[in-house]
Amino acid sequence: MTISSLIHTTSFHFDPTGTWLGIVLLIVVFVGLLFFLAPDKSRLSPARRLTLIALRTGAFLVLVFCMSKPSMVSIRQLQQPATVLVLADSSESMNVADSPNSKTRWEYLRETLKAAMESTRKQIVNESMLVRAWVFDREAREISVDTTSLDIGEWERRPSSEETAIGSAMESAVLAMGEQPLSAVVLLSDGGQHAYPPNDLPPQAESRRLGERGVPLWAITYGQSRGAAQARDASIVGLSVPEKVFLGNTVEIMGRVRLEGLADRNVTVRLMVEQSDGELAEVARKEIRSTEGMTEESVRFDWTAESLGERKIALVIDAVADEIVLTNNLIATFVDVVDGGLRVLYIEGSPRVEQRFLRRTLSSSPDVQIDFQWINSVNRSRWPVSLERELSRDYKVFLIGDLDVDAIRPKDLEKIRVLVENGASIGFLGGFHSFEAGGWGSSPLGRLLPYARDGLSRQRFGEPVRKDLHVRGPIKIVPDKQFGGVSVLRLGQTVEESDAIWAGLPPLDGANRLPRLLPVAKTLAVTEAGLPLLVAREYGLGRVLVFAVDSTWRWAMEGSSELYKRFWRQFVLWLARRDDFEGERLWLKLARRRISVGSPLVFDAGLTAADGTLAKGSALSAAVIDPAGNSRYVRLIKDGESFSGTITGCSEPGDWRVVVKADPQGGEAVARFVVYRQDLELANPRANTLLMQQIASTTDGGVRLPEELQSIFKEIGQAPPVYTTSEEWSVSLWDNWITLLMVAGCLCTEWFFRKRWGLV
Repeated sequence: MTISSLIHTTSFHFDPTGTWLGIVLLIVVFVGLLFFLAPDKSRLSPARRLTLIALRTGAFLVLVFCMSKPSMVSIRQLQQPATVLVLADSSESMNVADSPNSKTRWEYLRETLKAAMESTRKQIVNESMLVRAWVFDREAREISVDTTSLDIGEWERRPSSEETAIGSAMESAVLAMGEQPLSAVVLLSDGGQHAYPPNDLPPQAESRRLGERGVPLWAITYGQSRGAAQARDASIVGLSVPEKVFLGNTVEIMGRVRLEGLADRNVTVRLMVEQSDGELAEVARKEIRSTEGMTEESVRFDWTAESLGERKIALVIDAVADEIVLTNNLIATFVDVVDGGLRVLYIEGSPRVEQRFLRRTLSSSPDVQIDFQWINSVNRSRWPVSLERELSRDYKVFLIGDLDVDAIRPKDLEKIRVLVENGASIGFLGGFHSFEAGGWGSSPLGRLLPYARDGLSRQRFGEPVRKDLHVRGPIKIVPDKQFGGVSVLRLGQTVEESDAIWAGLPPLDGANRLPRLLPVAKTLAVTEAGLPLLVAREYGLGRVLVFAVDSTWRWAMEGSSELYKRFWRQFVLWLARRDDFEGERLWLKLARRRISVGSPLVFDAGLTAADGTLAKGSALSAAVIDPAGNSRYVRLIKDGESFSGTITGCSEPGDWRVVVKADPQGGEAVARFVVYRQDLELANPRANTLLMQQIASTTDGGVRLPEELQSIFKEIGQAPPVYTTSEEWSVSLWDNWITLLMVAGCLCTEWFFRKRWGLV
């Protein structure tokens, strides 16, 4: 620290005992007593008499001195120049060449800073103006300024150059200054705040603290708000794929492409899919032509999943001429291709509430693929419709809702009957035109229904609803004593627990009144009055269920959504003959399949029984494996009967794996996810003048052009602010052994002379 001047000042202070008036009165009294009680003139010579008076007066004066309590205060003042703190951005974006004469931002920064310090060379060399320089990217580090060259040096790439943490750099540099006074902070940057946590401290917060201290901040912006690199850039900014894809299905893959500075130029977008050997292969490509003003464009591909397992999907855009940023030309994720064996065709004739809830809950099951076919019951001019295309697929279960039999071609109904006879299954659901009200007993499917045909029970369109065909609610579903233990009705671990759950479910609005049941029918559930609601039968190799209600959606709406989902899942599984499976299935679900470097990833895992419930008492362990093959343990937290975990520390880009194992069963579930490192610096290298304005606006500084940096340094150098620190010492002049000796000496000497001269 250079000291420009050193100033000493000394002063005396008094702190009297009582008041000054009291001390004056005491002096007057003493003088009076000394006059009236002076030593006897007849017994002493004038010299001896004067000696005694002098000794008494000396003791009294010392006492008066002590009563005034004098002290001496000495102050030393140190006057020193304050420091100019220079913060220079050295991140990757400062290497973009969009400055005058095609110079990079760093080269232009270096040039203007050197010229600015050159204008104040004299003050810098003699240290009457102090300059401390820091460079920063993700990290901040102080550099020594050579007083001979006044140059901060060449730009060099570091591992930390991929991020810019302006706020953290300001905080680190100001803290390193300690108590050293600041006259100004000069920020040299393009304003790009690009940093991952924990280095993403907002620079506005630190600039506010500088403003509160009265320190001006001058923000010098380098680069163009539309940089040369950004002006020519093609990038993939979005990828949308289903989380699960059924084998053999064709799915739509959507992407978004951003094109900037590429007017009237073609770009190629390719769809890449992982093959069985683990390599990515091109399966489709499209050409996109950019137009003036175009920034983003959607691109769509159709892809058919041809093999089971986890597959990596990637969209790649070919590099264009003069494109600098290439890291944003690819985006990838993973999808699961699962067996589509349990496929359900749901045919409905009325857009009622029940079908919306039913479709949603069945679609949420990962091993059930439901296809919905709505046949408009209002526009009956197009009846009967053809289901030839739908019936060409391998459906295991058919569901028919509130639909009249005339809506479907008889030969299609006959084909459904044959499919059921050969192993498929069918479920009929309640409604105003279901069962005999819709004429199903007289159709080709009448042979597999579990009740007797009743041709007089037809509900014609446009006529009032026949009350004799329906049971008004509220009604409760009661499992039948003989057949109610079937898996489709098992909502608890025991029969008693299951019956209690059914009794607690909300009542339903009503039900169809079924005709007389056939001897082959098995009544699974009834109303409290004993009317059949859920009836089953075997037909050939298939199964048939008749469910006479249509308002089970109330369970989901009134707090029993999990029971609602479980019942309908078991309904479909029973029809598909998957109710007898005794094993457990280990599952693993990732919250996301793509995360950026450093971001956490949450996942869930558990063991599921065949009826869709979570297996109790299970024990799982998890590990994550990085692209290099290194494995580390991931802690699992039990949430009910399932488990959840959080993966952190994903610092390397590439394909990662999560492995969950079930103990002691030994099962294993594996899922992959992509960790990507976004090029924060070059993905959007535009100069952010708005942020620089926000930083400077909270102080007495401002935003300046690089050409004005020299004038700022001149202003600081010509009138450098002087900061003064003081050191103070205080000495008490009366409270010491010297004054005590003086008083005692005067009194003792006076007594000695009086004794010797015969006065005592």
